[in-house]
Amino acid sequence: MNAYSDIFYKKRARSTRPMMSRGDRAKIFAPFAALRGFEESAHAREKTLTLRPSVAEDRAEQLDRRIRALRRGDAVTLTVFEPVAQTPQGVLGQLRTVAGTLLIVDPVNLNLLLTTAKVPISQVLDVGRR
Repeated sequence: MNAYSDIFYKKRARSTRPMMSRGDRAKIFAPFAALRGFEESAHAREKTLTLRPSVAEDRAEQLDRRIRALRRGDAVTLTVFEPVAQTPQGVLGQLRTVAGTLLIVDPVNLNLLLTTAKVPISQVLDVGRR
């Protein structure tokens, strides 16, 4: 005979606690995220890398004129290519937009110093004014 044969045919005991609603029971068995918002944050940090866009000679001259026309205090929006890796196909990086007020155009170190960032002139693809 089985060790549990004495309890096989007994009726189930009734609880003295009130029954839990289905919604509350579902919350108990819902997936648990120990780090709330981590997954969304991780996806937000993913970078889309592209090859560095080539700039035509006439476009490069126009860009140079725009940079030379900038003055201290101008509100500018720059489209910048940030290199990440070198591949046989070319330089991989990420395009981003930087907005701020121009503090200095540094011709020695070839940088644009904004209130929000320091940008090498070689990485600038477009200059716009706000």
